[in-house]
Amino acid sequence: MANSANGSRSILGVGIIGTGLAFQAIHARVLADLTPLFAITAVWDSDVQRSAAAAAWLDVRAARDLDDLLADPAVDLVVIASPARFHAAQAIAAMRAGKRAVLIEKPLCATPDEADEIATAARLSGAAVLVGAMHSSDPAWLAAEKVLAEANFAPSLVRSSIVIPPNACFEDWATEAVVDAQDVGAARSPMQPAELMRLCVLELAIHDLPLVRRLLPQGAAPCVLSARLRRPFGYAITLLAGGVLVDMSAIIHGNWETDWNLEATASDARLKVAFTPSFVPAGSGTMIWQTRQRTIVHEPAATNGYVGQWEAIAAILNGERPAPDPCDLAEDFRFAWTIAEQAVSLLEHEVPS
Repeated sequence: MANSANGSRSILGVGIIGTGLAFQAIHARVLADLTPLFAITAVWDSDVQRSAAAAAWLDVRAARDLDDLLADPAVDLVVIASPARFHAAQAIAAMRAGKRAVLIEKPLCATPDEADEIATAARLSGAAVLVGAMHSSDPAWLAAEKVLAEANFAPSLVRSSIVIPPNACFEDWATEAVVDAQDVGAARSPMQPAELMRLCVLELAIHDLPLVRRLLPQGAAPCVLSARLRRPFGYAITLLAGGVLVDMSAIIHGNWETDWNLEATASDARLKVAFTPSFVPAGSGTMIWQTRQRTIVHEPAATNGYVGQWEAIAAILNGERPAPDPCDLAEDFRFAWTIAEQAVSLLEHEVPS
């Protein structure tokens, strides 16, 4: 752990596992603005050339392999930005290596059993585990949490509506399987509807699903009523959970304006949070809380949830706030995974519309 320039606080060394889009577009840029708190000290990617390029860009060490990165005493915490099927093994290895915190890009892992294994490892090691679904750290959602903590709010309808501009990543996913560096040389094959639906839920809807779950009665289990895919990339899913109707939709459209809303409605109150798009450092979302007596508006803040999640890590490791309950993170994943699997089972067989 390196000392800060003024000697009053230590800079936390960050190791990066996976140097693809999430690292390049998000973490490297956010951490560059948080140099009083963090410094990237080592990177590793299964693609040796990509790892070397990232190390050269940041002027840091390229680890020989995962074990080399985890053995580095200059690495206090790690970011896991590899494909989801590697998350559990890498996160558990990091915690067993004594890393103080693990930030795992969403989704947490690939299966509910893996989620439980991560939670168990976190409890045994004492490491903080966070999931990089940045809406949970967005100032607009944090403002909503404060309002909800004081309100007796029991919504009958929750809506997650995502309208995003053309995105080459999503469009590629809609037509062919993603092949990462672990599978170099493997033939690409068309992505089947079941795979695409899982991708929709666990890569896109997952941004809002932890928040949706917090708006539902405690312990509510989802029951998907209908599910279909939308062209060129998107989904429409309706479910019931704890007696609450949840409507989830997403679609790519033809221009560059984004509309990303989470709404919850009860007979006497309404909550609406409008988020900024992912992968864009565009400030926070907005929050509107309306009752018969008053309206509370939280205007956009200068920073969004990407910065917020890193500030949360610093606060946790400096003893200023508790770490998230790893069992709750596992339940967030189980909630999303259950929706994905039920949606797959209900997919209509005709061509998506």
